Amino acid sequence: MLEFLFYYNSLITHSVEGLAVIIGLFCLKKYKGTAALFFIWLLVYLFLIDVLGMYPKYYNTFDFLEPIKNSVFRANNWWFTVFFDIIAVSFFAILYQKILKNQIYKSIIKYIALAYFIFALGLIFYNVDALFKSAYTILYVLQAVVILCCASLHFTEILKGDKILYFSTSLYFYISATIFLWWLVMTALVFFEKYYVLEDKNFVLLKRSIYIFSNIFMYSTFSIGLIVSQPEKK
Repeated sequence: MLEFLFYYNSLITHSVEGLAVIIGLFCLKKYKGTAALFFIWLLVYLFLIDVLGMYPKYYNTFDFLEPIKNSVFRANNWWFTVFFDIIAVSFFAILYQKILKNQIYKSIIKYIALAYFIFALGLIFYNVDALFKSAYTILYVLQAVVILCCASLHFTEILKGDKILYFSTSLYFYISATIFLWWLVMTALVFFEKYYVLEDKNFVLLKRSIYIFSNIFMYSTFSIGLIVSQPEKK
């Protein structure tokens, strides 16, 4: 089974992402006028950056990619750093500013996200070579802080109000619980990156398995949440 998942990793991941996007687009009318619309378009964005970020696999297929192949953009490290680690995380922060009702919580997320965005840009300008050759490990940790803060504040707001009575039909609960777990797992993997060598086949298989199952879990939960949840009352 694992061999099947590894071989069709991209296809499976893009399929569950695409399914979440399709379900989301079908639910646009259902969630009209709510913050859920922003989340649906965020799913579309995540799907596109993931699919387009696979461009290194097609150097030998499409001639128009030849200029990229012979440039500093050859590897896709920069792509996911900019469009996921920085922009997507910022979009999640904006989403929670739309979801949360407590003004203090909104302000906390606003300033934490702004500080993260400025720090990320400063880090890139300070060490631009790492953008194309490796990854900024510190960004993985800090983006987790931003996401976990967003989710935690939402959980706190639920516990303080009557939302806890119908949390199981709230799309925002599914989103918060899912990204909280996903980022927690992904961040934990970062601390074991130094062990990620091709000679250590067990760790390679373990890491790949965690990535695959985590993505399947996240986008499948998003899809279920979009279907079973009820739009928030205006």
